[in-house]
Amino acid sequence: MFEVYGEYLFIENLFMNWLILHLTNYFSKMRTARYKIWLGAAAGAIYAFVVFFPNLRFLYSLVMKILVSALMIIIVFTPYKIKDFLKLMSIFYLISFMFGGAAFAIFYFMESSGFISNGIFYIGDFSIKILFYSGIIAYVLIHFCWDYIQTRVSREKIYIPILIGVEKNKSEMNALVDTGNFLQDPLSKYPVIVVEYEAIKELFPQEIQDIFRNQQNVNFHLISKISEVSGWMNRFRLIPFQSLGREHGMLIGFKPDYVRLKEEEGLRDIRDIIVGVYTKKISLTGDYHALLHPDILK
Repeated sequence: MFEVYGEYLFIENLFMNWLILHLTNYFSKMRTARYKIWLGAAAGAIYAFVVFFPNLRFLYSLVMKILVSALMIIIVFTPYKIKDFLKLMSIFYLISFMFGGAAFAIFYFMESSGFISNGIFYIGDFSIKILFYSGIIAYVLIHFCWDYIQTRVSREKIYIPILIGVEKNKSEMNALVDTGNFLQDPLSKYPVIVVEYEAIKELFPQEIQDIFRNQQNVNFHLISKISEVSGWMNRFRLIPFQSLGREHGMLIGFKPDYVRLKEEEGLRDIRDIIVGVYTKKISLTGDYHALLHPDILK
């Protein structure tokens, strides 16, 4: 028979909850006050006292556990959007599962004793060492997994609105993150985003628009004509590629003043970038008009 001391139970749960909420704050990149993390951790630690009240066993149901988790998230982060709330809950449970798995693994290898009550596993000789080592293992696992997940999710986002600016002219469109697009400008090594000509033709002087209208395919005649346009010689680039339906092709590219990405965190300007002009349709459905280089999302 184990003896469970209320003060130890509260302190252990307080620090475990704090660590989980702190990591949730770190990986979600949501800004919150430190004292709120302690308040949320305290709320979860108080909930653990239900173990002392057998008549309140219903409070340890799955629904109640989810509600308490949601309360902790609301106390700490106060999310105003459902999307943010669900994101925080997902990260919170991911960290909780990894943290719990790490603690259970340490418990297993240390051959510690424990028992289950109301669906909760209690370690008989729980120590700060187990909490500390569990936190380190969970952090390392989450750090590497999170980098992988973030990279995959970022590279597989469907559409990102972008705005391309040249002097006073701007063109706005949806872009698709293309994991197969690793085009670089041979000279500057800047990443290249491929954009339909029709989506950005207003950025060009009338002389260049006339050239593209009369000569759709990229050839030496087109290249020489564009090179002659005053003010665009320094912007002009020639980009070899092996995609877009051709084994060996050439794109006309130019250096914009900026490419502005509309991300969840806000607007982000990218200046070290090249725009490759594609004279045909990129999307048959017209849902997007550009292919983003995945490295610009890092």
